[in-house]
Formats: sequence, C-alpha cells, structure tokens
Amino acid sequence: MSNCKTIFSFLLLAFLLTLSSCDDSKDGGIVYSWVQAGPNNTVIARVITKKVNCPDIRIDGEKFEMDVRSEPSSDFPVLVCEFTIPDGTESASVNGRHLPMFKENTKRIVVIGDTGCRIEEGDTVQDCNDPDAWPFKKIADLAASFDPDVVIHVGDYVYRESPCPEGDDGCAGSPFGDNFATWNVDVFSPADALLRKAPWVFTRGNHELCSREGPGWFTFLDPNPPFAECQEFTPPYTVDLGIVRLLMLDSSATDDDNAPPDTTEVMMSQINALEAASGENAWMVTHIPFWAIGFGDGEFFTLDDTLQTASDNMLTGGINLVLSGHLHSLESLFVDTDRQPQFIVGNSGTELDLPATNIVGMQIAGATVVEGSVNIAEFGYATMELVGDVWDVKIMGVNGEELLACEIDGAAVECFP
Repeated sequence: MSNCKTIFSFLLLAFLLTLSSCDDSKDGGIVYSWVQAGPNNTVIARVITKKVNCPDIRIDGEKFEMDVRSEPSSDFPVLVCEFTIPDGTESASVNGRHLPMFKENTKRIVVIGDTGCRIEEGDTVQDCNDPDAWPFKKIADLAASFDPDVVIHVGDYVYRESPCPEGDDGCAGSPFGDNFATWNVDVFSPADALLRKAPWVFTRGNHELCSREGPGWFTFLDPNPPFAECQEFTPPYTVDLGIVRLLMLDSSATDDDNAPPDTTEVMMSQINALEAASGENAWMVTHIPFWAIGFGDGEFFTLDDTLQTASDNMLTGGINLVLSGHLHSLESLFVDTDRQPQFIVGNSGTELDLPATNIVGMQIAGATVVEGSVNIAEFGYATMELVGDVWDVKIMGVNGEELLACEIDGAAVECFP
C-alpha cells in the first residue's frame, strides 16, 4: 500500500508539472501582446516572446508571419515582433490570443500617465512592493473594468533608475535600469490585463529620453519602424478616433525652465505640422504640458518654457484640448483667454507631487487661471465616455471613487470640482 501511495504521489506530481508546463506554453511562448496606434493611422500588433522565431498572426482567419522588431540582447533578452494590421480587419489573434481592434467611432477612453515606481538616488524611494504605495496594477485593473475602446498613456513608464537602498523592505528585490526586467515589473506585468483589453496610444515622456530609458522605449513602444539608433526627436503623427483626432507630439526633450533655440525650432515645426493636420476637432497629446502650475520646495512654478515659446501660447486650427502628464498629479487648467484648456493626468502610480492648491487667480504665460481649475494630488486615472457629441470625463481614484467630473463639448470644457 505504501508503494502504491508513493507511485500515486509521483504520478500526481508529474501530472501537475505537465499542466504547469502546458500552461506556460499555451500562448506559444508569448509573454505579452498588445495593439497600438502608429503614424498615418496605422494599427500595429506587437508581441514579446522568449521563442527564437516570431509567431504567426491571424488576420480574419488568414495566417501571416510577424516581423522582427528587435532581436534579443543582453539588456533585453526577448524577441519583439510586430505586424501592421490592414485597414478593415475585423479580428486578429496570435497563437489563439485575441488582439483588440480600434473601433471606427471611439466612445470610451481611458487616460493614464506617469505610472512607474520611483527609485532614484537622492530622491524619494517609493514602496514598490506595496500595492497601496504604488497602485499602478490596481489602477490598470480598474481601468480595464471600464471596458475602454482605447487607452491613452501620456508618458513616463519606467522610474526604477537606481538600486533599492540596502535594508529598504519597501522595494527589496526590485530590478532597476533600462532593461527588460525593469520594463516588465514597471510596465508590462501590472498593465497586462489592460494591454489585452483595448488598443493603446503611447506617448513618449522625458523618462524615455536616450540618456534614460530611451532604448527600452524604442525596443517596445515607439510607433515608428525601428531606427538604427536612439532618436532625440521623433516625427509627429495623428490618430483618428472618430469624433476626435489625436495630435501626437514627442515633447520628451523640451526644457521646463528654458527655451533652447534648437529644441524650440524643432517643436515649432512639429506644432505647425500638427495644427495644419488638426481638422475640426483635435486634442494635442504630449507628455510635457504646454501650461501647468505645480508646487515644490515651498513655492509655485509654471511650465513649459520651450512649448510656450514654440507655440506663442496659442494653438491654431481645430485643437480644442491639450492632454499631458509630467506633473505627478491631476490638473485641469483653464484661463481667461481663448487658449486651449490643459488636462494633466500624471497621477497613475509614480510618487505624487505636492498639491498646487488655490491656483484660481494665478498668472501663467500672460493669462489668469479661472474657476474650474484644480490640482489634485491623489492616485488615479481618467475615463472619457462619449454621450451624443459630449465627452463625459471622470477622474477616478484607486478605490473607484470619483475625484472630479468634467464635460468636453468641442471647444467648450467645464469642470465641477
């Protein structure tokens, strides 16, 4: 009887190990998959795999081979594959894994920004191992439950730039630097459910500069075909979501406090190109806000000098809103001129900034901040739901509570703090 029990235990263990092995390979070695917007309204499927070859992708039942975007390397020991999905595609999958498609008319949008866990020498060390202190996964899961048609990330993905200090249990065991291990824990693993739920629009932030996490950005998320080397600037492009057009501006290299001539000239040229392509109803999407009021070191500050100089503090064409991150808070900023409203959603995980309270009546770039403007330093994200021709905007907290409500009706925006 004892021998029978031993044999049974061995067979059971072998069976469970077999199940585990099958489960690990059920997606054909795919680690992560997603769909994102690209230039000229292209739609791109991307896959991260530990296999030696890219998987096939099925487009409306027909099989195609995905292209290699990035070969494995010492810092990124994974294969990154991509495929441009043809217009009119109704369904796509990779190894049986469903890929979400853009809809012709987007009605539900999620906006997140500044999501990584901050570990930076000489700065606050965030407790990455505490889901309340770093709630990005909780936020991503809540955002997925909203069932969005599109997710917009307004930039800054990886914040683990230094080793966890010795003896700090809050971040013990954390990877750091620009490598797959760090991108995995700061971005892909916590956002997996949201990556699978809806297609994404990715914005490059200043953490994705070539001197920081730029190589990882160009390996995984940049919407352009692969470059031979890291780029300081990338071309602007547009994304049509039905009633609204997104104008994507790479502002990662701008200077908050200055307007360097070379950078300002590039930004001016790109802003002019996007203004010309704006159509009748567009939102400028860029990590660095054109206009923002923050608070730090005991005083208020405003930004961004480069973008304000490049735009002369007014965007032309059909641009009705500027959507950004960069400040680690939520800010809605309205002024007493025809200047576009500025929304900042930079509160989706990274250590929060101090709140800039009582900003109504303050001056920024020659205009006065008016009622409805607010800065909220609480973790959260934004939902936008199209009701008729009006966007019902809600800023949501990490427990599903509503922090702020707004309405966007073309060029008219109103918030109700």
